[in-house]
Amino acid sequence: MKNIKAIFTKQLLSYIKNSARWGAPATFLVIPFLFLILAPAGVNMAVLTAQFVIMFVGISMVGGSAGFIIEDKTTMNLRFMGMAGVRPYQYLIGTCAVLLLVSLGFLILFGLISGHSGEAMINFLILAMLGAASSMLLGITLGLSKLAPFTMIFGILLGVGPVIATDFGSDMVAQIFHLTFTYQVNSALRDDLATFPMEAAQIVLINMAVILLGFIIINARVGLDGERLGKKREAKVR
Repeated sequence: MKNIKAIFTKQLLSYIKNSARWGAPATFLVIPFLFLILAPAGVNMAVLTAQFVIMFVGISMVGGSAGFIIEDKTTMNLRFMGMAGVRPYQYLIGTCAVLLLVSLGFLILFGLISGHSGEAMINFLILAMLGAASSMLLGITLGLSKLAPFTMIFGILLGVGPVIATDFGSDMVAQIFHLTFTYQVNSALRDDLATFPMEAAQIVLINMAVILLGFIIINARVGLDGERLGKKREAKVR
């Protein structure tokens, strides 16, 4: 628990100090808020806001979580944490806890702009938070892997792909993204949330399980501190 608290505090301070990390999420929030003020009466704010919610979930959360681990790799913090006995699950919990807290704050505001209240608001938050958690896991997994330089591309695809599929009626894009967690969240948020979208939530949870498995496999090969990879290279040289 001590390690988790230390990681949480470090990552929270890092997030606050880095305006690039919270600048994009704030932009995704400001745009639908301006629509709420300026758009004519009768505009379906739930549908309009869903576009920016999914971009927040896909782009900001994938990029934000990957940014943490890339920064910690660059500054050698991961190596120091590994030497200090920090376990992968502790790093995962401490880092994701910061982003979950941030996501909850932003998504509550998104929900209010959408006009949700009561049970619809609760369903909105649960589903959107599941999507955000999946993005966090994906970002950390990509940041730990050799695909780290392409993390933002993955985030943009997951954030923009569902919007293109639904708003531009692209059947081909819909078929490509249909089983992704962002597509399911985006589709569910556009429907009536008076009842919980169980089918969409199940697909999101399956996505999350697959991503978590990927994290476990990559960590088993590389390790948070890179020591396992380093030992393999040394063994090959010998």
